[in-house]
Amino acid sequence: MPVVMDADRMGRSLVRIAHEILERNRGVEELALVGIRTRGVPIAKRLAQALREITGHIVPTGALD
Repeated sequence: MPVVMDADRMGRSLVRIAHEILERNRGVEELALVGIRTRGVPIAKRLAQALREITGHIVPTGALD
């Protein structure tokens, strides 16, 4: 099976998405991320961590069944 994205490329993509979220929302003060179970929840948490590393603010996350 071919590898579409390795771990390094996935990490870079999530950081790029985090920057896009910041640009479009003009910050994270009124932002929360909700992931759809099961695969969306880890992605939401990784995006929240990337946003925290960029801004220093904690972004709340949640899960939707």
